[in-house]
Amino acid sequence: MSYPIILASPPSAPPVAVEQREGLTQEWVDSTGVVWPLSDWTTGVTLDDRGVEGLDNPQLTMYRSESRGTPGHRRRGWRAKTREVFWPIFIYSDTSLEWLARQRAFRSTIHPDREGIWRVTANGETRELPVSAVFDAAHTYDIDPMLEGWAQYGIEMEAAQPYWQGKAIRRGPWRAPDAVPFLPPGGGPPVRISSSSAFGSATVPNPGDVEAWGTWTVEGPLSSIALGVGAAIITVPFALNAGQVLVIDTDPQHPSATRDGDDVTALLGLQDYAPVPSGASVPLHVEATGSGWVTFDLVPLYFRAF
Repeated sequence: MSYPIILASPPSAPPVAVEQREGLTQEWVDSTGVVWPLSDWTTGVTLDDRGVEGLDNPQLTMYRSESRGTPGHRRRGWRAKTREVFWPIFIYSDTSLEWLARQRAFRSTIHPDREGIWRVTANGETRELPVSAVFDAAHTYDIDPMLEGWAQYGIEMEAAQPYWQGKAIRRGPWRAPDAVPFLPPGGGPPVRISSSSAFGSATVPNPGDVEAWGTWTVEGPLSSIALGVGAAIITVPFALNAGQVLVIDTDPQHPSATRDGDDVTALLGLQDYAPVPSGASVPLHVEATGSGWVTFDLVPLYFRAF
């Protein structure tokens, strides 16, 4: 016996109220620190959401090896390529003079030698991508923008560091505890016990998609300084006087050490730096003698802007 087959469409999802939806907020922070809102058309400079490139995954180069004696291949790692960015930008104004001034002001911030920040906020969480200009294609004007009061530009940029940066995670500041009197009041001269050299320890998480390298900030007076991420310990071979600030950036793309802004990378010498793996939480080690303080900052890195 055969039975009839009836095909029916699934029930439609209930409509979502407009107030339950919230779009991305996008901003351009130019090299001077000026913030240009890109999601508010009333400012006269607007990013068209259709055609934006650079919000999603970076392109990867995959490394693998093959052998005729085994099926498939063996994975040998991967590398993220330079991220390509494309903005469809509208610039408009009510008068010709206003349009010319606005166009000049905004487009002068897009420069191959001056890096700015593309900032994207989704549901209160902000991520940033440093980008600079790539003048790779000629622009064609189909209308006279001075007469019409508007023009659309395809702005091409690139991110040399292709990962989106999340909010920095800080641990510290660590300080030595105050010294305590060795003898009770009236029991002799004012002798004090020095505080322990071990400031403290903590763990730092990395919620990002890839490993991340931290930055140490140390302010004197301190001596016998040892700083560690996991088993990798940095031993600082010099002391810091009161008020002196040492900043150690452990990122292998630009490892550096500065003391009050002066480069002391050579003085620091060869050190053992370590990253915080993606999805892991790694113990930190802080040890020093003195009354200064130490902090550790980690910026999580993500494949996507949201």
